Formats: sequence, C-alpha cells, structure tokens
Amino acid sequence: MEVAKDLAKKQAKKVALGIFLKFILPFLLVAGLVFGIIFLLLAVMGGTMEHKGGLDGGEAVNLSQEVLAHKPTVEKYAAEYGVEEYVGVILALMMQESGGKGDDPMQASESLCGSVGCITDPEVSIEQGVKYFSQVIESAKGDVKLALQSYNFGGGFIDFVMDNGGSYTQDLAIEFSSMKYEELKHTGIYSCVRPEAIPFGACYGDIYYVDAVLKYYDYTIAVDGEFALPVSGGNMTSDYGWRSDPHTGERSMHKGIDFGCVNHVTPIYAAEGGTVEYAQFHTNSNGSPGYGNLVMIKHGEGLITAYAHMSSLSVNEGDTVKKGQKVGVCGSTGSSTGPHLHLETKSGLWDGHMDPSTIIDFGAGEL
Repeated sequence: MEVAKDLAKKQAKKVALGIFLKFILPFLLVAGLVFGIIFLLLAVMGGTMEHKGGLDGGEAVNLSQEVLAHKPTVEKYAAEYGVEEYVGVILALMMQESGGKGDDPMQASESLCGSVGCITDPEVSIEQGVKYFSQVIESAKGDVKLALQSYNFGGGFIDFVMDNGGSYTQDLAIEFSSMKYEELKHTGIYSCVRPEAIPFGACYGDIYYVDAVLKYYDYTIAVDGEFALPVSGGNMTSDYGWRSDPHTGERSMHKGIDFGCVNHVTPIYAAEGGTVEYAQFHTNSNGSPGYGNLVMIKHGEGLITAYAHMSSLSVNEGDTVKKGQKVGVCGSTGSSTGPHLHLETKSGLWDGHMDPSTIIDFGAGEL
C-alpha cells in the first residue's frame, strides 16, 4: 500500500514537472523577455528625451549666409570627431566668432599653433575648431556652457570649474577672467572686450561669451505649445538684449523682458506648469540689490522661467504649479526703478538666458 502511494506521489511530481517544463516555464521565459524589451525601450526613450531636452536638442538660428555655406563642412568634421549632435552649437559658435567670414572662421589658430593668424584655409579652421570643441565638451563632461566658455578662455577654465563646484556659472567665468587678467595684464596684450567687464577687472577673454553664442541657438523649439502671458494685458515695457542700464546709464545685457503692472495689486501668473525651484528674496553675492522677491519654475530639462521684483510671493520651493496659477504680486523689490515684472527664460537657475518672447504667446490675452 505504501509502495503504491510512493509511486503515485512520484507520478504526480513527474506530471507536475512536465506541465511546468512544457507550459509554465516557456510562458515565464517569454514574459521575462517581453518585459525586458519593454524596460530597455523605456530606458532608451527616457535617455533620448533627456538628451533632446538639453542644449544639443535645439537648432542654430539667425545665421549668416557665410556660416550656412560652411554647414556641410562642419557636419563632415563633427561626424569625424564624434560630436554630430552639437552641429547647431558649433554653427552658433562660428557665428559669434566670425560670422563665417575670413580664412579662419572658427578662430581656431591659437588652439592649433598657439598664436593668432596661423590658419589661412577655412576648412583647416573648421576641422581644428570642431576637433577642439570635441575635446573641451569631453573634458567638460557634456556641460555645453562650460565647453563654450572654455573655447573662449582655454582648457584651464574647465580645471578651475571642476575645482569650484563642477558646473559652469557666470560668477565662475567672471572670477576666472579676473584672476587670469591680474596674472597676465603686465603683458599688455589683454583688454576688456566689453565695457561692462571693466568693474570686475575681468578682461581676460569674454565673460559673456556663452550668452553671446546662445543668441544664435534656440533650444526652446521643443516646447509643447506657447507659454501664456504672466501678466494680464501683457504691456511689455522693455525687451530682451543690450540696452542702456537704467541705474548706471552704461550699456548692459537685459536678460529678460519687463511688463508694466500695479504695485501690490497686479497678480503674477505662471506662464506654464512646472515645479518651483526657487522662491525667496534674492540679493547678489556681493550684497547689492538683486532680483528682490523672486520665483523660478522648472518646466522640464533645460527650461526655467523666473519672475522677479514682486512685492510678495504666493508659492514655496518644491510646489507644483499649473499654467496660469498665481505665483506672486507685482512689486518693485530688489534692483528696480519702479513697479514691474521682470521675466526671464533660461536653461539654468543663473545662466543660459534666452529671449522669452520666443516662447510667450502675446496673443493669448488675459489668463
């Protein structure tokens, strides 16, 4: 009797094992393969989306015919040196350097031979310029703004940044330029390329080189729809770009656009939904008046809007806000000559400024 039970158990186990091997195991293997493929696809898609959200996800704009004529050559060497995704950035860089004119349109002589004027062939210039850019973008670990400033300053700036936080900021560019100018001014070969750099003693290279290049590069083209006006009525009083500073009268870069509004009355709205990255009273690092009551909202990888000089704030850091949600009230706090909203769009909290009018829908009317 016991023998019969043992045989029955063994037979049952054998049948169960057969069912598992024939039906269940293949199902588990197929399911594992399917889920593995789905996970891989999601990872690739996620990486692609993040990749397209950065500076290499846009395109060069407002280029001269001379720069456009060099585009095939830039593409050729970008492919050779493995920086195809940065063709637009390189074209913008060329536009800033020379407008595409001359025998050295990339102004690459110094990186090739250590002195100006040794390149007399545009193709040699482009090859060397692209090669050098590929080197600095690798050393900068993909930080495009750091790579651009290093193209102007030289590779030593990358080492300086890596020792001071690891990512590009305007303040670090000013500090490095001032340090290098103090070290080399006795040579007499350096002078301030911009008057606004003189007060900093930052006359080594161009401390505003990144912003200058990015005037020719639009990385907001992937924005899904236009952003709404942050102020009802949308009375713009000052646009983006170079202007006479209202405080000093000197020529300076206005990094946003201004809207007229009524102090302590007019509500300020989020131009688009996102996460509040900054919401507090801002003062410059040297103690001088800054943006005053300031809110900055992140709308995805590489795009932030900032709302400055408000009389009061209606959100806190970490809040998720919707398009059209009130973030504060019109004011004149910080460095301001009167009640207004100063609106900025940029890729980083303190850098990567771009013209807000490229994404704001001025025909949207009141929120």
